[in-house]
Amino acid sequence: MAAGHAHDHSHRTHKGRIWTYLIFATGLVLVAVLANLALSNPELATKGIDAIAGLPAWAFPAITGAVGLLIFYIGLKIETDWPERLGAILVAGSIAGGEFLLGWQNFELGGLKVVPYVIPVVACLVLMMIANVKSR
Repeated sequence: MAAGHAHDHSHRTHKGRIWTYLIFATGLVLVAVLANLALSNPELATKGIDAIAGLPAWAFPAITGAVGLLIFYIGLKIETDWPERLGAILVAGSIAGGEFLLGWQNFELGGLKVVPYVIPVVACLVLMMIANVKSR
């Protein structure tokens, strides 16, 4: 009986990991598509954000970042990993959105054009490292 229980647990763990990676991959694809749309037509992206519930342009990344941090925090308290990953992606996407609204060139520290792209990636990786340490 104990062997069957161990097999069931490893099956659930494997299934949970598959869902985690599927959600993570879907989130990355959505972020890439939205970033591509925003970069290809910045005026439409800014006006589209203004049109959502009459909020100012900065409110959308701020709300999304706050929701991402909340989901990440809740994910630290439960066993599954996908809330932490989703929260990290939302926070990184919000940082990228904020950089886009404030102007990418304002984040090119020392003339390095790669810095605006690195900041959200580093934020996402740091949150995921925190999640890995807390889940042990």
